[in-house]
Amino acid sequence: MTTDHINYQQQIAQSINEEKDHELLETIDNAPKQQISSNSIGINQNSILKNDEYQKSNQISDNHMNILTPIERRERILTLIIIGIIAFLTGIDYAIILPTAWGYINTFMRYHYGGFVMGILLSVFALSGAIAGIILGYLNDIGISLKRLVLFGILFKIIGNILYFIGINIYIVVISRLIAGIGMGLVPPLLAEISRRSTPKTRTQLLSKVLGCRQIGLLVGPCFTILLKQMNFVLFGIRVTMYNSPGLLMAILWLILAILTLFFFFDSPLSSVDHKVSSTPLNNYSFSQALKRVYTICKQPVIIVLLITSFIAYFNQTALETTLTPFTNRQFKWHELEVSILFAIAGIEITLVYVLLHYITKKFQDQSILLFGYILLSLACLIAVIILPFSQPGTQKYLPIFLLFVALDILALPLIVVTSTSLFTQQINNDEQGIGQGVQRFVINVATIVGPLYAGGLLKFTWIMLCSMLFIVLFATFLILAIYRSFKSKHDEELSALIRPTNNIR
Repeated sequence: MTTDHINYQQQIAQSINEEKDHELLETIDNAPKQQISSNSIGINQNSILKNDEYQKSNQISDNHMNILTPIERRERILTLIIIGIIAFLTGIDYAIILPTAWGYINTFMRYHYGGFVMGILLSVFALSGAIAGIILGYLNDIGISLKRLVLFGILFKIIGNILYFIGINIYIVVISRLIAGIGMGLVPPLLAEISRRSTPKTRTQLLSKVLGCRQIGLLVGPCFTILLKQMNFVLFGIRVTMYNSPGLLMAILWLILAILTLFFFFDSPLSSVDHKVSSTPLNNYSFSQALKRVYTICKQPVIIVLLITSFIAYFNQTALETTLTPFTNRQFKWHELEVSILFAIAGIEITLVYVLLHYITKKFQDQSILLFGYILLSLACLIAVIILPFSQPGTQKYLPIFLLFVALDILALPLIVVTSTSLFTQQINNDEQGIGQGVQRFVINVATIVGPLYAGGLLKFTWIMLCSMLFIVLFATFLILAIYRSFKSKHDEELSALIRPTNNIR
């Protein structure tokens, strides 16, 4: 053996020792001084192992899309299309039922009590949907097939709309909306599925598309209303009119969707975690465990702020919708035509914002968009509070200012709705997405109940209502600023439709 060869081996050994010493020094420098004890070292090792597992899961998820077969890609696209159609029909349902509900109610009772029953009709729909959302979301988390839950929700939609069409008396009409509201419980598990099928980077874009489908339904709905006004015939002994025909139309549309769901909706495959959940007997889960999950989710400061911001956004929206018609009638002498045109333009604006969100989210973080949305909302309320005291009823002088207020309010709404939902999904684990979305939708539904009631009680005191709305919007803006740096993503996984389970990828 030559001396050069011996020197070469010594150099290799020395370089290896130097690398080991360097790694040891880096470990000591990065580790906090408190971790010198044996217990702290154990905790540090656990965190390192978790980080390694997290990085491995990210590497696996990044490769998931590359291993999709053409059949798997097709099934994934079809499933997302069905979810979009569901959102589209919920928009149509709202757009054709609500405008005709007032006349439908007055065919059964005196005009004097119509407002009270109208409030009950809206409240039972929102309340049953809120409760059903938490239940269906929890069932999805513990392993119940999403396809079965969707068909279950659509079944209640069909039954509720058939009863609404029959409408023997006012009690049947109220019960029909209660049953149809249970069908809205399928929304949380669907939103949870979207969060599981996407990364935090692409989730906001996907949510904006799905929520945009609902907005398109809200725009298309009035077109159906025009056609339904011509209805006047007898079907199975029931007189079909413009008031009960929306129930018949929606029952048919939901029935068609049920058939499409049966053939073109595909559950995503079970990952290693999902296998453990689904293999656990259903009787091992209890009501107390569901409450514990809700408490675990809601005790986080970031989650609390997101729930508050969601509540305030929908409270503001429904309050504005409630006061818009009587305010414009008193202030600008507007009637149904002018208000309908304003709502149509507003719908177009919201749809365009949903489209723009697809591109905006590629350049800006969700929390930045959420904060910007609340700044716009604060500016809109501030303009209304300052200008309203100087506005005289019956004059058009401040009409441009009023339209600016409405435009800013509507511009801010989609920014807040989409980003708050996306950020909410990023703060909770994948196995809690269903019940987490159920909690958020429950808060939103409560806001849609409280908002109209609050605004309806202050119709003659609009300035006081706007001042209170400005206060709570500024409060929400302050909360977002306070926890702005606390927003983070707990998981960066992409679980697409029928992607092979992670435990099979080695």
